Amino acid sequence: MTNAYARQISARGFSLIELLVVLLIIGLGFSFANFNVGGNDSYRLLAEAKQFANSSALIAEEAILSNQQWGVDIYRQPSDDNDGYNLEQFGYRWLVRNKEGDWELANSSNDKVDFLFSPGIGVRLELEGSAEEVEILFKRVVKERTSVFDQQESITEQLSDTEEEQQEPLLPALWLLSSGEISAFSMVLYDATNPDNQVEIKGDELGRITVVTGLEDEE
Repeated sequence: MTNAYARQISARGFSLIELLVVLLIIGLGFSFANFNVGGNDSYRLLAEAKQFANSSALIAEEAILSNQQWGVDIYRQPSDDNDGYNLEQFGYRWLVRNKEGDWELANSSNDKVDFLFSPGIGVRLELEGSAEEVEILFKRVVKERTSVFDQQESITEQLSDTEEEQQEPLLPALWLLSSGEISAFSMVLYDATNPDNQVEIKGDELGRITVVTGLEDEE
């Protein structure tokens, strides 16, 4: 049902609401499968890697159909899991480049945008051509005021220690361009208690995104 619905609306492009609904359905599907498996950490890593890969591929397609530049903001934040060993949780959200060339959240409010990896999952990100890992920063809290009189006072705040960092613009870690090109990247999800238990997500410049399990690539 999800694939049929996606094909139907992909012919004309997605509205923002439709796009977020499809992403939510994808996330619920993987969450349900993960729940059924229970404590299988390897399957949990694979399921969440596939969710990220499928969602990113969907957004990449939308970038072409809508002729807009999209991006992925990957961040860390304090974890709500007080029983765990890992005090941080990683997540991602979708950005759109506006007419002024600035990046903004894919909708005008902070709900229904964020997707969190399960507590205990670590993230490493590398971009092709870079010898170093991308530093994953703490989540920036974006506050947008919709009143015409308040537009000039729109504030972007970052959970950081310095005002200089708070004033930096919101930028994506990965680009998904209207030309069909994307940032070539390698992202590894790993079990924080057993770092050797990991799954890799790879994307090339042609927009192909695959999940590498060590046995075979899964699209």
